[in-house]
Amino acid sequence: MTQQNFWQKFIHRAKLPLEVAGLLIAIILLLQDLGDLVTPFLIRDVPNINNSIGEKTMFPSGEISSEKELGMREIKEKRFSSAISYFRKSLNLKKNDPETVIFLNNSIAQAKKVNQGRKILEIAVSIPADGEPNIAAEILRGVAQTQSEFNCGLAEISLAIKDIQYQLNCQGSLNGKFLQVTIVDDKYEPETAKKIAKYLVKQKEILAVIGHYSSPMTLSAGEIYHKNKLVAISPTSTSTILSNFSKFVFKISPSDRIAAQALFEYLEELGKSQKVAVAYVENNQYSESLKREFETLLPTQKFVHQCYLNAGNFSSQDCIEQAKKQEAEVMLLVPATDKTLTNAIGVIDNAKGLKLLGGDSIYNYRVVNDAGEEANQNNLTVAIPWHRHPNDEFNQTAQKFWNAEINWRTATSYDAAKTIIKALDKSNGNYSRKKLQIILSSGDFSVEGVTGKIRFGELGDRLLLDKDKSVLVQVKPSVKSGKYQFVILEK
Repeated sequence: MTQQNFWQKFIHRAKLPLEVAGLLIAIILLLQDLGDLVTPFLIRDVPNINNSIGEKTMFPSGEISSEKELGMREIKEKRFSSAISYFRKSLNLKKNDPETVIFLNNSIAQAKKVNQGRKILEIAVSIPADGEPNIAAEILRGVAQTQSEFNCGLAEISLAIKDIQYQLNCQGSLNGKFLQVTIVDDKYEPETAKKIAKYLVKQKEILAVIGHYSSPMTLSAGEIYHKNKLVAISPTSTSTILSNFSKFVFKISPSDRIAAQALFEYLEELGKSQKVAVAYVENNQYSESLKREFETLLPTQKFVHQCYLNAGNFSSQDCIEQAKKQEAEVMLLVPATDKTLTNAIGVIDNAKGLKLLGGDSIYNYRVVNDAGEEANQNNLTVAIPWHRHPNDEFNQTAQKFWNAEINWRTATSYDAAKTIIKALDKSNGNYSRKKLQIILSSGDFSVEGVTGKIRFGELGDRLLLDKDKSVLVQVKPSVKSGKYQFVILEK
């Protein structure tokens, strides 16, 4: 039963006088109109689903300024102009906070809708805030930068953050429309990702999802996106199991097959492709995918020794000793979770004499912070989809905007958001989930991304060119600071 039919029956059954009934109907219609203005922004609190458009942070354990707290309060009360002011002040103190940039943009979008009747286009981004907060922030930077470009332009947002007295002037894109981003936390858990997917498919105003971070999460949630026909673009999932997985689940990053090929070719150049050991996470779709793809390239198609990073009695020293007993010269590291990364770092710390290789999950600040010297000594080499270059235009723009260096997860997330926007642009005003999927899958769709030309096959796989290869990076000390960092392997 619709709301309108409900009230009609109520008035009829109550036998209200015509004057009272007329007044009641007028009030109901007025409230309905007001509700339409703010309905897309209503707090969507659902049990066990951590989501926000600005009314609460996804990072409660981090430092939150009083200005950000006030901004979240104001946006919760739908005082959007005031929220804009507080978020600007917060970013003035801490610019490198992508969540606050998204909250600022959402406040701008809502203020434009309420005050000028502008149309809002909504998407969602799923992040592992609870499990991997640093990685979550890296993903949000890419999305927040795209949203800022769409709503106001980076220069305008930057000026508004730098000078809080500046009169912010945002015109939107696609004929004055504004982009709103809902942030959801899948906690780096497949079951939570599934719950989030079930929640998002019911939010009919959300046109597409950016996510999830890891392959297990994307696979778990992807079945629901596919069944309910909601487009999801994962910026970072690489498992080959996702190949031809669904026509509604798209991937920006090349698959593990590409990463394995790059690492193997590097070993061949060194003449060390014969005896390789592996430390990976058993029954994890990403970890097993890269392990399997690399193993098929080995001359014997078999690792000389296998260590399980998720074993309850895992010992890094024992892993290395057993590998060396089998005359291993190389160890491939493929962690997947926070705990298994800790175990992989233990291997790096103790891997004297072993050449080390790593999947993209090894590209983590903890590796350079906790085992930078050892990673450098053992020439740890990691395959990733993209790495910043000093002369790269995107790198220069992003570094200036964030006042910090960015990495491959930010670049691929930026590309995921840009891909959605390009598809919306080609929708000719017909903004629907079905239309988005048709456009993304069409043979003539493409977008020039940071990571190269982005095109998709009918079942969501990115169509790569011969030149689209993984980038190899190593851990080296910075010339300026002496701190360890990932740098491109010079050939």
